[in-house]
Amino acid sequence: MGDSSFNAKYLAAFEEKKNWYNTVQLPKIQDNYRLHLVCVNNLFDALVKKSLINPDPYKKDKKISQIVSPEDTSFNENERANVLGIRFSDYQSMVDFICNYMKFTVDQLTMDKIKRLLDLNATFGWTNLSPNSPKINTRSMAFCINAARNGAQPIQIAMINDSMNKTVEAINFINNGLRELADFQKSAYKAAVRSSILAREDFDWSKTTAEAPMLAEIKRLYPGNMPKHSFNAELVHEIIEEETSDSRSVLQEQELAKFKIVAAPKKEKEKKTVDTHEVIMEIVRLLGTSGEQYQVVVEKLANNNSILQAQKNTGMMKFIRFWRKLFNLAEPEVEYNIVITDSATQQSKKERLNYTEFFNNLVKRAKYYSAIVSPQSGVFGKISAQTNDKILDFLNKQTAENTRLMQVLSALDDYFKANVSQLERSKIKGIKPELSFVKSIMVKINQSKAECIALIEENEQMKKLGIAK
Repeated sequence: MGDSSFNAKYLAAFEEKKNWYNTVQLPKIQDNYRLHLVCVNNLFDALVKKSLINPDPYKKDKKISQIVSPEDTSFNENERANVLGIRFSDYQSMVDFICNYMKFTVDQLTMDKIKRLLDLNATFGWTNLSPNSPKINTRSMAFCINAARNGAQPIQIAMINDSMNKTVEAINFINNGLRELADFQKSAYKAAVRSSILAREDFDWSKTTAEAPMLAEIKRLYPGNMPKHSFNAELVHEIIEEETSDSRSVLQEQELAKFKIVAAPKKEKEKKTVDTHEVIMEIVRLLGTSGEQYQVVVEKLANNNSILQAQKNTGMMKFIRFWRKLFNLAEPEVEYNIVITDSATQQSKKERLNYTEFFNNLVKRAKYYSAIVSPQSGVFGKISAQTNDKILDFLNKQTAENTRLMQVLSALDDYFKANVSQLERSKIKGIKPELSFVKSIMVKINQSKAECIALIEENEQMKKLGIAK
């Protein structure tokens, strides 16, 4: 009854869909995990600053080899700061492990790993963070997030809200993608059976006239050809149905339909004239969102620099500082020899960085960007008062400066990690997640600028044709 033609079609369609997962969908899921990690780091730091949680002092000693969800057992309210701090630290480490050490491929993300990831994502119920949740971790996290907002500065509240909104979007995308992948993994098993058994030259297609003989034929070849897969009776039965049943043509169509790759719907071009100035100012506001990340970077750099400078606190240095203070002499500027790598050419060069000047300028940039997020701010108003061409020039200058800035920050991050003593290394705070987030903002700005310029040109053309005023 069955024949090898559908088997070949199935395997070809499966490979195409698998390639789509490996090159399109799974990289998106990984990117959303990276976005989630930035948000988690922001929230973690915010809760620590408000003394709502205490970081796990043994975090650096814990080795991660596989995904394990933090505990969810009950605890008393007076234990919240310590227990939630440990569980949040564990969660943070797990997400970091996922982003930096896990391979996002169909072959690597087995059903077991998918289940572990989904269980981990549900640790704090991000998509429904309620103080009334029956789950202790979710309930406690909701309490702490609400407490962190109380009495906080507007910029800190905005950062918390933005991190929460982005993490909900990221987790929703991740969970939906993982559930779809779990269904695809069933097809992967069936493809393995079809490839390793049905596609073999010694597979007897004459046995596909009915369920019993075909099952016997598959079982005959199974042990020697699929030693790493346990026999899945349910999925093998589906394969047999697709080859032997009276409705096999319908079942085969349904199977092939599962591998159809649905392209993202293209947005129709707006026919009416769009206020391009308003569009440009939205890009300016997008630039301003990087201020939150730079503020976190500023705090981490200050911490790292203090640790490194404390190592130089020798008797001679104390003596020199004493005489400087006695004669009211300014402290010398701090300089570091860093290695900057060009992201485009991958070429590295040594550079002497005036850290004091660089840090002060970074503080100013973080404040400036944070100010332009609000349309009511004076800074935003000054920019908005300029012509579109000048604002686009401003954006071009800012993106260029940020590209250079991220190269220096990445080099500085490496310098701190490499030059601090082994005893103090666990205290150094890495800034790569924030830099990754800023980079994504800059990519979006460049895309938006290109779309805006095309829109301006389209509007000008419409005016020439008398279609728009």
